[in-house]
Parts: sequence; structure tokens; C-alpha cells
Amino acid sequence: MMSVYKDKIEHFKKLAANNKLSHAYLFFGEGLGEEKFVFARSLANFLENGKFGVPERMLGEELVVSPNEKGSIGIDDIRRLKQFLWQKTSSEKQTRTAIIKGAENMTSEAQNSALKIVEEPPVHSLIIFIANNESNLTPALSSRLQKIYFPALSNKEETKTAGDILDLDISEEEINLFFNDLIGRLAKNPVKNFQKLKAALRRLAFIKQFNVNKRLQLKTLICPDSEAAIN
Repeated sequence: MMSVYKDKIEHFKKLAANNKLSHAYLFFGEGLGEEKFVFARSLANFLENGKFGVPERMLGEELVVSPNEKGSIGIDDIRRLKQFLWQKTSSEKQTRTAIIKGAENMTSEAQNSALKIVEEPPVHSLIIFIANNESNLTPALSSRLQKIYFPALSNKEETKTAGDILDLDISEEEINLFFNDLIGRLAKNPVKNFQKLKAALRRLAFIKQFNVNKRLQLKTLICPDSEAAIN
């Protein structure tokens, strides 16, 4: 899984084996965006089941927090995260992993609340913040996180890594977030990304107009040569 990140995978395996994992990380960097989420979920799976790969089903010791329909993460979401982390794990050796996807969308109140958790983390807990840029978080919060940089990938690497998303047990909301995030980033340079932006908007139009299968449209967008392609 994600052979392009082999070094990172081995690094985290060694940290876990030696009980040297930090209690809070920031995964940031350019690229497709979803590869950081895929990596985070794979790490959670490794900590729970000993397998570094995309989990086939929801994990018992994992919580994913994503922006709501308005595109924000509020203080109530962080309170839910805190409650989850303070619950007892199924065994003393287990780690509870909370993943905050789109962490740059946290409100100031949510970031302040998250800061308090990071400063006094529950035992056997791990929080992974995912953002495109470390400067998108407040300096106080950012300074207390171990930062892992994910560089931009080549088109071939992006397609391969993005394909891992199709194996995730993701909700309709997660697919919506993927499309919105992808279109937002492509629109920052519409001339360079014209063809990709056109394809993404076309697939999104299919979804809204005909209520077609969202996962199928996502597969078509990521793997345009697949049999799922719609002309």
C-alpha cells in the first residue's frame, strides 16, 4: 500500500515498536490531499490490528472528524474527540487514534480546545491533524505538533495513491468533501489544471443532475481508463 511512502511507513512502524510515537502529529504538504488521510487511517489500522494498510471496516479505536456541510469544524466536534480519547481502550496496549481531516477548517474556538487536549493528552492516545499547510493552524497549536511533510507527487504517483481511497469505508459526505477539496485546489491554477478541473466538474455535474453512484464517479475521475468511464 502506497509504496511511494515506504520510508514513512517503516519510520512509523519503528516508532510504534519502540513506544516512541508522539501523541500528536500534523500531516501536511502539497499533492492530492487524500494521501495524507489514507496514510493516517493506515497507521490507525496498524496500531489496532498490526497491519499497515487501509482498514477493510471501521476500526474500534479510531475516530475521524471532518468539516461539516458548512465546511467548518467546531468546538462541539473537538469535545466529541476529547470524550472519545478519554474512553478506555479495549486493552492496555491499544492506542486510540483521532484523525482531524481538514484541520485548517477548525474554528478558533475549536483550535483552542484542541490545543488543551494536545497539552494534556490522555494516555494511549494519538491525534493526527491533516492540513495542506502548517501555517493554516494557529502558531500555538502548530508548535506543539510533530510535523510530517507529504511532498507533491507526480501524476502517476497521484493516480496510484488516490486509488487507495476507493478501498476506504468512506461515507457519502467523505466523497463530497473529496470532490470539493479537489476542485478547490485545481481552481487555484485553472489554466494549468484545465483538463483535470473540467473532468472533476463534469463528474460532479453527473452526481448532482442524475444522482448517479458517487463512488463510481470517483473511480472514473481517479482512473479514467477504467471500465467505469462514462462518455
